[in-house]
Order: sequence, then structure tokens, then C-alpha cells
Amino acid sequence: MGEVPPCTGKELVKALGKVGLTINSKAGRGSHIKVIDSKTGDSTTVPYGKLSFVREKIVKWAVDRGYSKKKIIKYL
Repeated sequence: MGEVPPCTGKELVKALGKVGLTINSKAGRGSHIKVIDSKTGDSTTVPYGKLSFVREKIVKWAVDRGYSKKKIIKYL
């Protein structure tokens, strides 16, 4: 499936929104954005700055909820 390329939190949030996750910029704390799976109500928080190892974990969170890793990577 491929590795998630280096990206910023802003780019990752945009890609997650394009695959169907809900983005709530008001719910995050400071420089973080809350991403919500509207089907299950599950959520995760994405730091808005430069991402390192957490980008893989955030994408895995989305994939575990049925979203396509291939599509997320495509939108980055």
C-alpha cells in the first residue's frame, strides 16, 4: 500500500476530509484539529504543524475505520 509521505498536519487534515472524515477545527486544542468519523463517532486529534511518526498512526486510525489508505496518500 505504501508509506505515508512526509506532510504537514494541514495537508493530512485536508486529505482526510477528502476521503469523507469530518474536520472540526473548533474542537482541537491550540494548534490541533479534531478529525471525526461520522459513522462511528470516533475521533482523533491531528497536530497542525510538521508531522513525523504520528502521520502513520493517524492514517492507520482512518484505515481501521474503513477509509482507504491509497486514497489518503493520493490526496496528499
